[in-house]
Amino acid sequence: QHLHTTLVASAAHLAEGRPDLATKVLDQVGGEQPVLAVAAARARLAAGDPGGALRLLDPGGPVRGGGPAVLVRATLLRAQAAHTAGDTATARRLVVQAVAEARRERLRRPFREAGPWVEPYLAAVPPHHPPADAEPPPVLVEPLSGREHDVLLRLAQMMSTEDIAADLYVSVNTVKTHLKSVYRKLAVNRRNDAVRRARELDLL
Repeated sequence: QHLHTTLVASAAHLAEGRPDLATKVLDQVGGEQPVLAVAAARARLAAGDPGGALRLLDPGGPVRGGGPAVLVRATLLRAQAAHTAGDTATARRLVVQAVAEARRERLRRPFREAGPWVEPYLAAVPPHHPPADAEPPPVLVEPLSGREHDVLLRLAQMMSTEDIAADLYVSVNTVKTHLKSVYRKLAVNRRNDAVRRARELDLL
């Protein structure tokens, strides 16, 4: 089962209030990919197992080496575990840490995904005032098509061109064509730059 399909299935089970099934789907994949560890921790937290969630979220554990979005989500889940345990001081400190990391990468989606518990903590975070000479936020040249967004999502998961093609049931040449279009619309020339720009534009 492909990584993206597994993550979607797990999220669907969680949305339906079935964290046990979400955990089961993720456990079938195995491995220690950071994005899987975060998803598994979210499922365990929803199932009432904060200890199991925190073991997965340990900075020296499976989440190590994950990208900024993975690390922000991991920090927010640790904050949620502290909040659930009534440790508001730790929750507040971790939310501030997540906000600081997210600001560097201009990430917003992890906070929308976190749920209503995080809102009071975010309200207490001091406002951020960028320097007057800061660069303006990037603008998308042209909207991505649905298939281009599918390719971009898998690009952010560090999948190879061949893996993306297999996952989407298209040819490698088709994926390359979509990638060229994505690069053009994001005004970049490399994969890493495309992922970073997409995060800045809140496309991931």
